[in-house]
Amino acid sequence: MTARFRRCGHGSGPMHPGDQKAVAEFTALLAARQRPAPCTGRADIAVQLGGRGLERGRTLPEQQPDADPVALVLIHPDTETALTGTLHCIRARIHGAWTGPYRLLIHALAGRDLPPDIDLST
Repeated sequence: MTARFRRCGHGSGPMHPGDQKAVAEFTALLAARQRPAPCTGRADIAVQLGGRGLERGRTLPEQQPDADPVALVLIHPDTETALTGTLHCIRARIHGAWTGPYRLLIHALAGRDLPPDIDLST
């Protein structure tokens, strides 16, 4: 016997619960990308590494909230471990405050390493 589930709108029958979760996560990601939360300077931030990729960054405790460039470290979203040493990032690369839906876009959760020559100064 074959169970039929609708996959992202294709096929017949009800949508599988796993698909419903994936669709909800992707919808939240799109909403977060379109309307990023403002960065306050003290919370974790979403930093743009390249095209569409984002990473979770944490400013250093001694960092002034209005400084440019911002001194930060990139951290793993789940384990809270630092993935890099201190980087200096211009404010134009800061997408906004870090929110959970951004997890889908980061290198660590996709099983990819960070680029070895990260330059956030331009």
